[in-house]
Amino acid sequence: MTKEVLVHVSGVQHEVEGGEPVVLVTSGTYYYKNDKHFLLYEEIDDDGMVSKNVIKIGANEVSVIRKGISSSHMVFEEGKENLTYYDTPYGSMLMGITTSRITFCEKGSGCMELEIDYALSVDGNHMSDCNIQIVVTAK
Repeated sequence: MTKEVLVHVSGVQHEVEGGEPVVLVTSGTYYYKNDKHFLLYEEIDDDGMVSKNVIKIGANEVSVIRKGISSSHMVFEEGKENLTYYDTPYGSMLMGITTSRITFCEKGSGCMELEIDYALSVDGNHMSDCNIQIVVTAK
């Protein structure tokens, strides 16, 4: 796959009223190193604040690192709960991420698809069941 890519991210929280997916399409950078896929991209929120995101896809886990006004390091491993702090300007929250399914597929040299189903808890209380889909295509 080429280094410059288009990143399509679609996420939905099923218990949130309406359950409408949040969709992001942006440019990014892809590389492969030490048997892991790396995806780097920036995201701009409604207030114009930029966060830098790194997704690392390994054989048995996916890691999502987000740095900006709100920061987190989420780790997804099937059948496991991983705890992380979600840092905001108003303080930190302890989040639990229990992953039920990860699917990853490389479709030739021009496309990758990643999908994760997980449960999200905050301070030990279940908040929602979530799904995130990421499609990466050559630019």
